[in-house]
Amino acid sequence: MEKEWEYYNHALVPTTAPHVTPDTSWMKDRKKWKELAGGHYPLFARWTTDFDCEEETEWYCLIKDTPFDMMSLKSNRRSLITRGLKRVDVKIITPADYAAQMANVLIKAWQSYDESYEEKDDRKRLTEEFKELTEKNLGNSEYLGAFLKDTDTMIGYSIYDLHGDWVEYSVVKTDPEYLNTQVNAALAYFGLQRYMRPGVNYILGGWRTMIHETNYQDYLLKNFGYRKAYCQLHITYRPWMKAAVAVLYPLRGMLEKYSKNKWLYYVWCTLKQEEIHRTFMS
Repeated sequence: MEKEWEYYNHALVPTTAPHVTPDTSWMKDRKKWKELAGGHYPLFARWTTDFDCEEETEWYCLIKDTPFDMMSLKSNRRSLITRGLKRVDVKIITPADYAAQMANVLIKAWQSYDESYEEKDDRKRLTEEFKELTEKNLGNSEYLGAFLKDTDTMIGYSIYDLHGDWVEYSVVKTDPEYLNTQVNAALAYFGLQRYMRPGVNYILGGWRTMIHETNYQDYLLKNFGYRKAYCQLHITYRPWMKAAVAVLYPLRGMLEKYSKNKWLYYVWCTLKQEEIHRTFMS
């Protein structure tokens, strides 16, 4: 049971496949919360049921469950992919071999997300962390590196986690300075060609986003044939967190106005998530 849950963004979330309902019998045991979170203090647990239901609900994940046919796209969308393939080389890499470049891409991506971000000692720390990711300890993950054509200059990378009959497209980071090379298209295309194969039911392209604003999911929907797989959202809060959400919930509209503040934005995201959760409780 311990392997079915992990600590992420102050919450416990399942590590099971989206189509598998995780065990929730432990939630009445207060000690289990901290144990499953590896010593951290999760504020709530979140999971889903009714994967890929026919009803269009307020919660979903992105999946790709059919072979990718580039010729089915409109010409302008095919052109994006073609330009990416002409300008960018994608290959499977071992992070330890490109540690400094991967750290650079990640930091530049963070800077583009958050204007207030300060690098401090992150570059050194991240480089050391990537150096530890050798062939022996990558587990079920594969790393794809994107490089300027015919050079060793990394401009992006992505991570796919392989789970037998399904694959998770878990991470994509690109250098914003090189977005006009269509590096995102080259990475996504390579991933579909490699992982959407017989025996794989679907590639998971991520869940509905709450914390980080991104249009990348729309990008996958429009250009690569991903679709929304609707499901039901469940949340169980720690007692004090449940009380806090109940008190703050009527103020969510007011908090949205001040969401440029980093911490108030996190609070608003939690309340927005609760708003979605309540659509399944009627």
